[in-house]
Amino acid sequence: MSQSQQTIEPWLRGIIRCPQCKGELTDALHGDGDSQVAELRCDTCRLAYPVEGGVPVLLAELARSTDS
Repeated sequence: MSQSQQTIEPWLRGIIRCPQCKGELTDALHGDGDSQVAELRCDTCRLAYPVEGGVPVLLAELARSTDS
């Protein structure tokens, strides 16, 4: 498993929320083929936060918009 696809620790996963709206975040992968990276998505804010080395980066300025 690559470092970008490591899972978040279960105890941490249970308490983290979207920094914008405080809503629940869902696990997701972004990218194609071998270059997929883990992220946490907020359906309310339509933002996706990167997960780097199993650590969620919950900074709005680094989030990716999921609007098409």
